[in-house]
Amino acid sequence: MITVFAHRGAESIAPENTEIAFKTALEYGAAAIELDVQLTKDNVPVVVHDYKLMRYNKDAELSVNQYTFDELQSIDVGTYFDAKFAGAKIPSLKSVLQFIPDHIIINIEIKNSPVPHKGIERQVARLAEQYYNLDNIIVSSFDHTALLRISECNPDIKLGFLMHYPMINAGRYVSMTGLNAVSVHPFKKITDAAFIEECHKYGLKVYPYTVKSQKEADRLVKLGADGFFTSQETLYEIN
Repeated sequence: MITVFAHRGAESIAPENTEIAFKTALEYGAAAIELDVQLTKDNVPVVVHDYKLMRYNKDAELSVNQYTFDELQSIDVGTYFDAKFAGAKIPSLKSVLQFIPDHIIINIEIKNSPVPHKGIERQVARLAEQYYNLDNIIVSSFDHTALLRISECNPDIKLGFLMHYPMINAGRYVSMTGLNAVSVHPFKKITDAAFIEECHKYGLKVYPYTVKSQKEADRLVKLGADGFFTSQETLYEIN
């Protein structure tokens, strides 16, 4: 069974990482969703990718951690995508976990660069425990020390190791951490048969990112990938 993650929700047809993007992904049949998390100035985990918001709203000049949650709610992050999404807001992680059905797999990516969010791991772990089915959550990050801190909060939370650059013996590296790692999430261009085979040797699933075409999806599945992250809603139903 191939697991297909809707990257930032249905980001090709709705403003990314918003409730409408996640709801649209579910309507199109997504069985798994990826989202990004940062902390606000008042330590509320919010679902947003960029550390600065000007791509979404040119009037929002500060970084996410310089706004309180209430201040963020006054920022429109829908109009940049299409006027019909005017008024879309940056949601809290809590609200997203509450409305997505808990049979859906959620990949929570902790964004700790270029702005580190002290204490984000504790907040993410607490919300996951309180508001979702832990069996269907994977916490991932390029910051592998953040994954260690997640494990310190709750060793039962499943972890995914993001990798953008080639790494020799990636599976061995992840295995040697001793953490509850279940998957490796490599950049699609560094994903080849040898990489997948090596990760599988250590019982790790491989979910490359971010697939944008049927051709890319077919290549990765043929190589043995266990799934992938995609920005295209037409790829949600690959089996």
